[in-house]
Formats: sequence, C-alpha cells, structure tokens
Amino acid sequence: MKEIHFNIPIQRNKYSNNVKKLLNKKLSLHGPEENVFKIKKKLKTLLGFKHTHLTNSCTSAMEMSALLIDLKPDDEVILPSYTFVTTGSSFARTGCKLRYCDIQRHNLMPSFDQIKKCVTKKTKAIVIVHYQGFSVDYLDKLKIFCKRKKIFLIEDAAQAFGSYFKNRPLGTFGDFGCFSFHNTKNIHAGIGGLIVINNKKFIKKSNFIFDKGTDRTLVISNKRKYYSWVAMGSSFLLPELNASYLLPQFKDLKKIVLYRSKLYKRYIYNFNKWINEEFDICNNFSSKYNFHALVIVLKRKQRVAFLNYLKRFKINAFIGYVPLHKSKMGKKFLLRKQKLKITDELEKKIVRLPLHNSLRLSDIDFVSKKIKFFFSRV
Repeated sequence: MKEIHFNIPIQRNKYSNNVKKLLNKKLSLHGPEENVFKIKKKLKTLLGFKHTHLTNSCTSAMEMSALLIDLKPDDEVILPSYTFVTTGSSFARTGCKLRYCDIQRHNLMPSFDQIKKCVTKKTKAIVIVHYQGFSVDYLDKLKIFCKRKKIFLIEDAAQAFGSYFKNRPLGTFGDFGCFSFHNTKNIHAGIGGLIVINNKKFIKKSNFIFDKGTDRTLVISNKRKYYSWVAMGSSFLLPELNASYLLPQFKDLKKIVLYRSKLYKRYIYNFNKWINEEFDICNNFSSKYNFHALVIVLKRKQRVAFLNYLKRFKINAFIGYVPLHKSKMGKKFLLRKQKLKITDELEKKIVRLPLHNSLRLSDIDFVSKKIKFFFSRV
C-alpha cells in the first residue's frame, strides 16, 4: 500500500542544478551573492515588494519586526492564540505582554470585533495571521484602524506567499509582512523566510537589525569607514546556498499553484457529493489564493479515531498545534477571566489533509474515499 505523506517538499533537478552551479563557481555560500539579489529583484517585479530582507526563517522575520518597533515591558501585542508558537514567542522574548483574541468558526481567524475588543491604551501592535494562506475580509479596514490608533500592524504571512486580498498581495498591508520559505511551503529554501518593510520609517533601522545590529551597510555604501554596534539585532541572513535552491522556483510559481489548485478543488468536488454534518471546510475565497492548505473541522470530538483510521491506510494527516494560551509558556499571558470559547471548542477538531505537488488526483480520490467510508460507519 502506497504511503500518502502529509507533505513532500517540492523537488526538481533544475533546482538542485542551480545549487551545483553555485558550488562550481566557488562563490560564498554565506552570501549575499547573485541568488539573493536576483530573488529580491523578482520579489519587487512579481509582487511589488520594494524593501525586503531574505531571512533564515519566518521566525527571524517576526523577530525582526518585534525589534523594529522597540517593544517595552508594558506594551501589549494582540494576536490569535490559535497560531504557530513563534507568532507569540517572537514578541514575548522582548519582554512585552501578549494579548490573545478568539477566532471565528468558518476560517479559524479572528473577527474585526474580536480584535478591537482586545485593544487597550497599551496596545503597541496587532499581528494578523493569514491562516492557510487566506486573508481576513477586513484587512484594509484593519490597516486604517491601526493607522488611526497609532498601532503597528504586522502580517504573519508564513503560509500566504502568492495570496492576495482585493488584488493586492498579502504582506503589503501591514507595517511589515513576514513570510516563510520552510520546506512545508509552496516554494522553499529548505528553511528560509522574508520580511517586507512597508513602513519607510523603518528601512534604515531594518538594515542595522538585519546585519547583527551593526551599521555595516553604511560602510558598504562608503558612508562610513568602520562599522559598529548600533542596535539590537542578530544573524538573520538567508544563506546564499539556500537561496540558490529557492531562486529557480519562482519561474515555476504559477505552475506550482495551478497544480495545487487542482488537488484542492478535487477534494472539494469529492466532498461536496456527500458531505453534510460531518465536518466543515475552512476556506475563505475573497481573492486570489495560493492553495497552500486544506483544513477541515470535525463536527464531533473524534479526531484521534479519525487520524488513527487514516493511518491504517498510510494516510498522514496533521493535527496542528496546541493554542498558545494552553501551552506551558503561553498560558501566563492569558488574562485571569478571559475565555477563548471558540478556540477551546475547535482546537481538538481541526485536521489538515495532505496537499503537496507530489500528490496525484488519484491520491486525492483515495483519501476522499477513505474519509467518506469513515463517516459512513461512525
């Protein structure tokens, strides 16, 4: 019986050949060299990302955004509890306070009202998570709200590279947009990330933070003779070696997304034939989508049985993560009387199905058939 993996990182000989090309040239594997520079140029051409830093992870991009806004211990950062750990830890490590908001049932992201209820005089930033690569339907309004309230808006767009809201790329609405090129993403560098600096006020400071907190960019541009430590920073650079694997994937981006869309839509077609009261599909098509993931929410508390059943047929689905407010490190930020009712209700019912470019339509049909049989017998 063939095993259906949850994810297989996209692989092509031409991607590996570009790595070999770099090695044969005997250029710096550290970089930045031509691969990093070409990627930055493509990001500007394809998506209009003018000021960018290619980072070694999305976590690093998020940590950069936390350093850029100079968070203090009394400052508060609003974010959903149902998110990946580094959405929270990137800010908590500065010593600030996290404030969790609940999520909506249909898309597992906060509503505008849920976010606004969390805002206080101490709110310094709001982190909006583009879960599954989708956008909330009020992103433009949130941008206006944050500007009026003098609150920084940060887009956790880890899963959203190539997705849009109202014909505008995600990652361009906030003061900063943070992306992932981890090997679970549509295109990848093995591990890697990206921060887009949309607030021009922070361009110079981002250069310092990105380069270990030094002003070395001024030396490179012949504005200083020696560089020194001028800000809190770290080693955030995406190595040239990783960039060499990532670069050629940009030419295939449309084909990659198109194929994923066929797999995604095949799931939907198969499920629409019979789905009734068994599970909800969390999609939110309000604009162009990158078809990164397909998440279902079971109607009943049967996830363990469901996943064990799929494993019998070598189908590997994914259960996600524990909400931050229930984690060992994250629970200390939950307010004493605060209740995240929808998060608590849904977090043990969420399942993410296999979706990657190594799957075939016949694989999707097989998974769909087994899922249908599971619900026909329970």
